[in-house]
Amino acid sequence: MRNTEHYGYLWGLLSAVTGAGMGLFVKLSTEVPVTTLVFVRFALALPMILVLLWRKKVVISPQKIYKYSIRSLAGLGALYCYYGTLKHLPLVDAVTLRNAAPLFIPVITYFAWRVVVTKRRIIALFIGFLGVIVLLQPSGDIFKFASLLGVASAFLGALAALNIRRLSKVESALTTLTYYFLIGTVITFFPMLIGYKGVPNKVQWIYLLAAGLSALIFQYTMTKAYTHISATKVGSLNYLSVALGGLYGWLFLGERYDLWIGLGVILIVSGALLALTGPGKSRHIPR
Repeated sequence: MRNTEHYGYLWGLLSAVTGAGMGLFVKLSTEVPVTTLVFVRFALALPMILVLLWRKKVVISPQKIYKYSIRSLAGLGALYCYYGTLKHLPLVDAVTLRNAAPLFIPVITYFAWRVVVTKRRIIALFIGFLGVIVLLQPSGDIFKFASLLGVASAFLGALAALNIRRLSKVESALTTLTYYFLIGTVITFFPMLIGYKGVPNKVQWIYLLAAGLSALIFQYTMTKAYTHISATKVGSLNYLSVALGGLYGWLFLGERYDLWIGLGVILIVSGALLALTGPGKSRHIPR
């Protein structure tokens, strides 16, 4: 069997770049409610997904909706929490909290499937988490409600990531995305309708559409990454979006960029590289 891990690393890198970009555009959409931002993310992508679906002749079965329910609901919950965090915390803090998801993966895999992650990856995640703490220290907002939303986003994101990984073994990335966007469009329509206030100007429309487009690219590249490498490796590689979030925040939002952020970036990238190199097989504990 041909080793395709290098493709997974490339898709994961693209996912980190577009994920940080999505956060920037959501942050810039200051006058658009979270419910509208989340709905547009799905509604904008759905026509493109359906065209690809028709061209690839992928069959959609209502009986399979339950199979994708955990992945879809966890992903939606993570998205609402993340967008809420972006509205109230600096970009680098929000992106950092979202990328704490790999810290929950060993816990979830242990309790759900009795899988123990190797010591090397545990050390890598510890280094990455230390970088998370360093990055959050300058703002002092870690214990506010928005920060708790960010932690919830990380946990739900980890749950969704593990389900994507499992689904990728039996389904294509396009099929997984199709069910996710179909379910997501239907569910997010109603909160958007209740809280809709209108988009006030053209600039906000541009940011809104850019947020939706970058979200689509992020979702696709992340799903492709999971088809080639493990959830732990994808999560570790996505730590790079924290560094990009700090850079975007500094360049476009005027947020602080100092030695704390520099140290945090070094720790996070070091943790990601450690997780991406060397053997990393996990083992199961008999029940």
